[in-house]
This record gives sequence, structure tokens and C-alpha cells, in this order.
Amino acid sequence: MSSETSENRNWKTWQDWTNLVLGVLLALTPLFAEFGKGSTWAVVMGIIIAVVAIWSLATASSKASEWVQIIASAFTFFTPWFGGFSGGSGAWWTWVLAVVAVILAATTLSSSDQK
Repeated sequence: MSSETSENRNWKTWQDWTNLVLGVLLALTPLFAEFGKGSTWAVVMGIIIAVVAIWSLATASSKASEWVQIIASAFTFFTPWFGGFSGGSGAWWTWVLAVVAVILAATTLSSSDQK
């Protein structure tokens, strides 16, 4: 892969930009959704997803960052049970955002495999 192609891809993958927005949104959901005492889990996992998305954006050719995004997002799916907020609207936000983040990271990983 030429350095020009790699340089041009940095900061341009829409999936990683979307995951950055999803991470920020997840970190902010305790402001508008019902989490109870488990809101810390949502904030922490939202920050992790956002930071990994920035890593993915900065290193567009890195498959490791996409795998970490998949793992972090998959773990996020289970945080409503760990955090004790599986009965509130915050759980639904967490589940939806986690699934979308996994799908987007997987599509980015899949498209990088084809190049």
C-alpha cells in the first residue's frame, strides 16, 4: 500500500467518525435517559468507544484499532447487566449504540481486508 493511499485514508472513514459520535452520545446519554446508579458504566464505555474511534481515524490502516473497537463495543452491549440498569431506557440506548458500533467497526475491518 502506498503511503499516499494510507495518508489519504486517515481521518476519512465515515464508519469511524460515526463511532466517534456514537461514543460521545453514549457518554452523554445519562443526561437524557434512565440509568439509575449504572450511568458510570455508560459514560466510561462511551469515552472508550470515542477514544478508540479517534485511534482508528488516526491510523486508518490499523486493523488492531478496529478489533479493539469491536471488542469494546461488544462489551458495552453487556454493561446494562453489569451496571444494574437493564430495566431503564438507558439500557436500550446502550444496546442500540453498541450494536451499531460493532457493525460499523466490522465493516471498516472488512473493507480494509479487501484492499
